[in-house]
Amino acid sequence: MKIFRPKSVLSLVLIGFSLVTLPLIFSLVYAVISVDRLLDQSQKDLFQAVQATKGSITLIEQIKKMERNIRQFQVLGDKTLFQLYEKSHQELQNTANTLSQLSEGKQRDSVSQLMRSEKELYHSLKRIPHDAEEGKVTVTKFTALAALAQLILTENRGLVNKKIELMERRGKETQQLLVWQAMGITPIVLALVIVFTLLIARPIRQIDQAIRKLGDNTLPEKVTISGPKDLQVLGTRLDWLRSRLKELEEQKIQFLRHISHELKTPLTASRAGAELLRDEVVGTLNREQRKVVEILHQSMIALQKMIENLLNFGVVLERHATFTLTPVVMGQLIEKILTDHRLTLMARKIHVDLKLSTQSISGDENKLAVVLDNLVSNAIKFSPIAGTIEINLTEDGHEMKLDVIDAGPGIDPDDKARVFDPFYQGRRQAETEVEGTGIGLSLAKEYVLAHHGTIEILENGGEKGAHLCVKLPINPFKEL
Repeated sequence: MKIFRPKSVLSLVLIGFSLVTLPLIFSLVYAVISVDRLLDQSQKDLFQAVQATKGSITLIEQIKKMERNIRQFQVLGDKTLFQLYEKSHQELQNTANTLSQLSEGKQRDSVSQLMRSEKELYHSLKRIPHDAEEGKVTVTKFTALAALAQLILTENRGLVNKKIELMERRGKETQQLLVWQAMGITPIVLALVIVFTLLIARPIRQIDQAIRKLGDNTLPEKVTISGPKDLQVLGTRLDWLRSRLKELEEQKIQFLRHISHELKTPLTASRAGAELLRDEVVGTLNREQRKVVEILHQSMIALQKMIENLLNFGVVLERHATFTLTPVVMGQLIEKILTDHRLTLMARKIHVDLKLSTQSISGDENKLAVVLDNLVSNAIKFSPIAGTIEINLTEDGHEMKLDVIDAGPGIDPDDKARVFDPFYQGRRQAETEVEGTGIGLSLAKEYVLAHHGTIEILENGGEKGAHLCVKLPINPFKEL
């Protein structure tokens, strides 16, 4: 079965918005209808109760009026008064009939009884002469009718209270129903929100991870984005970019390898020639010539180290570097590196303040020598004439810490995040005969990380100069 996939993120958002709002709209419509029904029913019930109460009051007034008319008729014998009585009788019957329709249960029975009693009284008074003694006795029955009408009024007032109580109960029931409805719809809405949030966030997170890995050059596998079709197309383009970057990376590695080998052969011959001149094999040199030859020799050594760094960096990029673990006395290795730089230190009158531990660590001596040489070379290159370099090597039983501090211009704050990036040249450059390649610290970082260590730039206590700190485990927990 083919799974439906939206064509775009916008369509997915619209679908999600529609599905999330549908339960809310249903809940709102149902609430409006329920409240409208409640109001309509309450209005009808209240109107009925009020009309019944008004009808009851009208009955009492009409009974009083009828009694007054018939008593006047019995005294005066005026037929007009009896006609008024008959008219009031008809009005009472109409009022009672209307009230009977508004009443229910016990109230309706009382109204029916009043109508029957009043009819019987009417027919009795109609056949009795106005001056007969029997008529006077019959008139006293109006008192019972008035009492019955008063009872109906009391019952209808009670009915009003019952209607009000019924309205309150219906209101509470409707409120409770709406609360239960909200409690039932809320989890559904939350579930839909979570589902569509994940559906939208998942491909975006995949794209973000792919871009990050592309930036870190750690994305060997194909880029696959699941989700709307437009994001899948974006994933395809990212995969094309990954393939293209991989090709460019391979070309760069190949170029570094070729150019390093091409430069190494003539440089070796040039260095050998400079050493022959320095050793005066081809003839005696005067002081000025010896100085020039020494500059040539030191420049050749610096260039050779750059080429070796390029070769080593190419090997690291290809992930073909091999490591041989042996006990390495870091203090002795640092002294050896400083001996190699002795002439440069003397020429620039740089003083080195050493504090070295005699503790050995397990590591690859050649790779650690590259790390130390790059740190020392970097410190010498940026140190001023007659400056001081501090090299402190300490250990705490589990870890060895190396601090290299120079008195140069320091590292620009904007460069700290990229100073270990390959080929990156900082804003503050040293004035040397040979400009660096920008891979020394990058190569040092790769070798330090391979030894499960860390390398970082620390603040120099408000003073000028760079402070690089390397931490290496004395016994790496994993063989390299």
